[in-house]
Amino acid sequence: MIDRFVDTVSGDILADAARKCRMVFFTGLPASGKSFLMREQISMAASAGRRVRIIRWDAGLAAFERDSILARYPDVADGSHPIIRKAAGLWARQALARWLSENRDPAEMLIGEVPIIGSRYSEFVQVIPDAAEPALASDTTVFFYPVPTGELREKLEAIRKATFANPQHPDEARDAPPEIMNLAWRLTREKAIELGLVTARAVGDQSSYDETTYRRFFDHLLRHRNARAIDIDTLYSVSGTAHDLEAGISELIATPGEVENAIADVELALTAGKVVREVENWYLV
Repeated sequence: MIDRFVDTVSGDILADAARKCRMVFFTGLPASGKSFLMREQISMAASAGRRVRIIRWDAGLAAFERDSILARYPDVADGSHPIIRKAAGLWARQALARWLSENRDPAEMLIGEVPIIGSRYSEFVQVIPDAAEPALASDTTVFFYPVPTGELREKLEAIRKATFANPQHPDEARDAPPEIMNLAWRLTREKAIELGLVTARAVGDQSSYDETTYRRFFDHLLRHRNARAIDIDTLYSVSGTAHDLEAGISELIATPGEVENAIADVELALTAGKVVREVENWYLV
């Protein structure tokens, strides 16, 4: 058994999106509930007669982690190399534009998981003059971010540590490890202070999750998008894992050729230093 947290209120929110939205994205801290809510959204959309495709950072990144690319751009202290992160994000926006062009039937729906923190599909919330921007900024696209209470956040962190140490599903092995989970919170705190959204004195302990800081920071990140927080305070037991998705759900994944092209585009358009700066400035939207 695992735990979930879809109560009547959040269930109504997801059900409304399942009926009305063309694209729905879940973002937020690791161990905040994105995967659980995404699973519920997919189930509701399928029940509403929608034909669902998905896009996820972890699966999308895996396509770029080929030996030949990693030999040129090995991992860095906080995860994948900046050039890989940048290429994956730009590919993903292009993939959204292609999907929209090829799937004009309103019954088609795209559901995604986009962490944003640390330049992990942060391009989804940046205003970029490309073919994907009108749809990303549209009211028919919604970005949800779950906001757990402090007590629930502790439980979710414990669940993440347990599932990462003993994965029950192949995708759990690709979840953010505990050290990245902790880094994501430190980045949230640091950037929120830097932007003047909170003060260091008000936030207090660097390691302790603070709901207000988290909410203000993601409100800032999503200010150019149709966005909504989903408040969560309770766990309910269900079977399976957060990564158990509806049968027949296909995913947008870069082909080997698309991976090479995306890397080449970044190499051609940007210097290594420029890529690093853009990745470091992922939170400036």
